[in-house]
Amino acid sequence: MTHTTIVSIASDHAGFELKSEIVPYLRALGYAVIEHGCTADQECVDYTDYAIKVLADIANKKAAYGILICGTGLGMNIAANRLKAVRAVSCNNIEIAKLAREHNNANVLCLGARLIATELARDIVINFLETEFSQEPRHTKRVNKLNDINEKTYNESEISKFAKIADDWWNQNGKFKMLHMINPIRGSYIIEKIKEFKQCDLKEILLLDVGCGGGILSEMTTRVGINTVGIDICEKNIKIAQSHAEKMGLNIEYIHTSIEQFNDNKKYDIILLMEIVEHVDNLDFFVSRTLELLKPEGLVFISTINRTIKSFLLAIIGAEYILNWVPRGTHNWKKFLKPSEIANLFRQNNIMLQDMVGMEYNVIKNEWKLTKNVDVNYIICGQLA
Repeated sequence: MTHTTIVSIASDHAGFELKSEIVPYLRALGYAVIEHGCTADQECVDYTDYAIKVLADIANKKAAYGILICGTGLGMNIAANRLKAVRAVSCNNIEIAKLAREHNNANVLCLGARLIATELARDIVINFLETEFSQEPRHTKRVNKLNDINEKTYNESEISKFAKIADDWWNQNGKFKMLHMINPIRGSYIIEKIKEFKQCDLKEILLLDVGCGGGILSEMTTRVGINTVGIDICEKNIKIAQSHAEKMGLNIEYIHTSIEQFNDNKKYDIILLMEIVEHVDNLDFFVSRTLELLKPEGLVFISTINRTIKSFLLAIIGAEYILNWVPRGTHNWKKFLKPSEIANLFRQNNIMLQDMVGMEYNVIKNEWKLTKNVDVNYIICGQLA
């Protein structure tokens, strides 16, 4: 029997042995299986790191169903139900598995490896996958209401904050003065690394600028011939970006969307996350979802601010309250990220760290420069393995 149905599966260390039984069982039944780990040599892992990989497959419609296995099934279940596209249920018997599909249209099955025997787990899995949603009006109505409970990567207060100052995007002495000051060096660095690692005509490159704002960096990459797509959750930002690109005669595709809602059926050679990761919620999912859009050997650039005492003094006290380079309240020091935290996100998503540079302001010359010092502003470059 051959299925067109794709099942994405992952486990933590406690669920590894049961996963090792379920995967060949599904393949023997003809299901296509995407397996995300963990592996036999990993003695202790965090279930959330593996749950998110399956959730990304569900969100991106790479898989119709997900199976998550941990010691009790509960941790995986809690993690899975934080995503709008997922309706996860923890099952320990066949009847619950059937009802989860019939009444709730569940699409992710969570199993507790320490609580159920292998044979029962197999029966639960097959009944879950082969039971259809009843589509009775009462159940359909309830499932639709679940879709209104949405765990987002974007923050409404952040959107409102940037919408209020969006008209100032292209004022080089305005509220985005700092971005205009660093844009030449960060853009030059990105273009240099693209040439170094991709070694092809820039016109062949497809680039996604996530959180593009008013298009300051998108216009720079477009001017050197790179095919650029910019997305932003703030609609006013996108309108400003579109208007300015038209005035400049630049062909840039700008889309008003969030990363979790974005789906243009494309993979990108380059993805930019510039000055955005410190403004999002659910960072792990945000990064994982973004990197799903990257081609093999594609490059990702993340520019952000280190979480140090120095960054608090310079990026917040100095930039916001003394120099007025950015509006007060733009940044939250607690959401700044250390390079080690970015590197960890890279490892979780099969990204190899390729380079990292700092950006420093020279008071005497009134200019920014690249440096080895990453205590405050820095750019990190990674490549998908």
